Amino acid sequence: MLDSKIRPKAIKPEYINQQCVSIQHEDNYQLLNLLLPGKLIENKQYKSKLFDKPQLNIKVVNQYKYTLELEFSYFFQFGQSETISIKLYNDAKVAEIVYCTDVQQFIRLMGPKICPKIHKETRNVLNIFLNKWLDFLLSNGYNSQQWIQCSTI
Repeated sequence: MLDSKIRPKAIKPEYINQQCVSIQHEDNYQLLNLLLPGKLIENKQYKSKLFDKPQLNIKVVNQYKYTLELEFSYFFQFGQSETISIKLYNDAKVAEIVYCTDVQQFIRLMGPKICPKIHKETRNVLNIFLNKWLDFLLSNGYNSQQWIQCSTI
């Protein structure tokens, strides 16, 4: 029998959950690195150059030493999709969706007025979506070589 002083502590359930947010954030960061153009410049826009796929645009909103904020949107013949805002933390090597619809933006802006459980559930769902969406993009030909730099924003 193990002595109580050397017995390992119980692992918190959030670290062993298959939908662990921190693992998803790290995975999303790696997937984004496979997708994004090599060098991003603040206040520039990039568009995909795949002719048989919908045009995906990336706008570099803010670029700091450790943080990069991007906006993704699709352009179709009939208009533009909603914008997906993603933040990359280069020092921690994680990425997350900031928001992708008006509802998530509202929840984030309300801050402490919204139940913390709703914040956690919203972030978890958004990052599961981001992971699946990035995987979809990469499996459909979008990659770091498929971008054209456009005009300044």
